[in-house]
Amino acid sequence: MPKVSLTDFKVKNLKPADPGKRYDVMDADVRGFGVRVNDKRERSWIFYSRFPGKSAPERRSLGEYPAISLEDARKKAGTWRDMIKNGIDPKVKEEEARTAEKISAAQKRDRAFEAILDRFIKARRRDGIRKVNEDEKDFNRECLPKWKGRDVASLTMADIMEVVEGISARGAQRQALNMAQKIGTFFSWCVDDEVIEVSPYRAKKVRTAVGEKATRNRVLTDTEIQAFWKATEKLDVVPCSVYRLLLLTGQRLNDIAQASWSEVDLEKKVLTIPAARFKSERDHAVPLTDDAVEIIKALPRWKKCPWLFSLDGEHAATIGHKLKLRLDMAMVAILKEDDEEATLPAWINHDLRRTVRTRLSELDVMDEVAEAVIGHVPTALVRTYNQSDRMKVKRDALTRWQAALNPIVGKGKANNVISMAGRA
Repeated sequence: MPKVSLTDFKVKNLKPADPGKRYDVMDADVRGFGVRVNDKRERSWIFYSRFPGKSAPERRSLGEYPAISLEDARKKAGTWRDMIKNGIDPKVKEEEARTAEKISAAQKRDRAFEAILDRFIKARRRDGIRKVNEDEKDFNRECLPKWKGRDVASLTMADIMEVVEGISARGAQRQALNMAQKIGTFFSWCVDDEVIEVSPYRAKKVRTAVGEKATRNRVLTDTEIQAFWKATEKLDVVPCSVYRLLLLTGQRLNDIAQASWSEVDLEKKVLTIPAARFKSERDHAVPLTDDAVEIIKALPRWKKCPWLFSLDGEHAATIGHKLKLRLDMAMVAILKEDDEEATLPAWINHDLRRTVRTRLSELDVMDEVAEAVIGHVPTALVRTYNQSDRMKVKRDALTRWQAALNPIVGKGKANNVISMAGRA
């Protein structure tokens, strides 16, 4: 094999080998180092030596030219020679390095926010956390787009504030504070699960930047209730039905929207929200008035669909922000029909529940009965000794409320069938 002092010019201008052949040109400056050329004039760097554990010398590739320059190839050959002198096989060393790199990459993926979030959600689902599905949606919507691929240990309070202040900037202060609390819970779990040593979450910083959670006292007026009822007619039958049942029963949004047909007994006129779905973790029986029953009977039925309210026959209906905005716009338009200067103070879906609770008191329903209607948890002593669902007095309370509501929405008698949006 010829030996020459290799230069970039010489390597670049090496002629192709004869068809089906190849030849080597060894470097005169670095022992065992050279270049191999094939009949297509492809060149690769080689190193010829007796490697540890081998009985005879052998040729190994150092890489392709020009992907690896002459200078880098010589350095690599020198490194290999030093390793061989120390009894180390360069091939084994490189394989170990690649394995370590793969392990490092795998560990990085395992510590990525999305991987840890998946474990967190699965753990909460396993532990029976009631709002785990809602939590998963919130994290996927607010945090995942910003933190995907990030090592959880690298996330700081500044990253958390970016998420929280972004929500607050949309005018959703309570939602921002709720999300902050969920993020705090996530990082506390990470500490408990030994993913990180210390949580970066600082509640005081959130309160300083976003403010304290204000106590809500919004109750809809008669005029607003009337506009609300008319406005629901502008919605499709499913969201219309959900919203009207919220006003008729005073229940929480998802307790109604995620109800299934198996939870309804139309003969007994009862909706039973099971403990697994209910905030107090006990079954909650809701008496259905005649108007509520008529709403449920008018719902579209999907084949093999368990959900009472479904838009696609496969999932429970979601009453989201965009739908609420449509309802608000419709309410404002109705209010302006009588007063061009009319406005609609901000309200949230939960305010319907507060409205029902307030109206029950105005109808002289005893507080303990009104609280039972909306499912507030009684004291531990009462829960222990009073196992009655108080169905009779709860039904009487909601029947009184239906009778008071009907004239407000222009329905007349309480047992009239309500007008509904067209069937889907």
